[in-house]
Formats: sequence, structure tokens, C-alpha cells
Amino acid sequence: MTTQQLTIEEQERAAYLAGDIRTAELLAEIIQLEAERDQLDEEIEAAKAAADDDSLKHWEKENGDPEQYKEFFFDCFARLAGHYPAPDISSDYDKSVIFEAIERGEGITK
Repeated sequence: MTTQQLTIEEQERAAYLAGDIRTAELLAEIIQLEAERDQLDEEIEAAKAAADDDSLKHWEKENGDPEQYKEFFFDCFARLAGHYPAPDISSDYDKSVIFEAIERGEGITK
């Protein structure tokens, strides 16, 4: 039987039995590193799953229905449209105009 057919653990034991201590020690280190890698991979996967699953749910729990926020800002842009040329939901400048108006307490009427 060749060492390629053996698991790394079996190769480590065989090296010890053959008196090849240095090879056995290196194989033991490989086994330990593989175990650490596997544990880290599991932790990464668990963290990814938790982040994917919980991020929106957590935000909703803390802040409420995101649809209400979306509607609020659509309404802001709709009201701004009559007083400000071509507002755009993707424009950071246009968002800043709304935020500044809110901070100043200015009322924009229909």
C-alpha cells in the first residue's frame, strides 16, 4: 500500500512507527492547520449566513417597515418637484436639499 492511499492521519502514524519523527511532526502540523482552516471556514460561513439572514430583519426590527421609508422619500421628491427643477432620487445633492429643508424646518407646500 502506498502512502497516497492513506489518510494524512494514517501517514502520520506510519511515519512514527517507521521512526521518521520529523515527517510525523510535519504531518501532525498539517493536520492541525487543516483543522484550524476547517473551523475558520465554518465560522465564516456561519457569519455570512447570519448576515444574509439577519441584516434586513434586524434593521426592520429596529426601524420598522422599509417600505414606509421609501414612500416617505418618494413623497419628499414629489413635493420638491414643483419647487425644484428635476429632482432625482439617486442624486446626493437632491437628498441634501431635502435634509437641509427638514433641518431648517422649512415647509414646502403643494
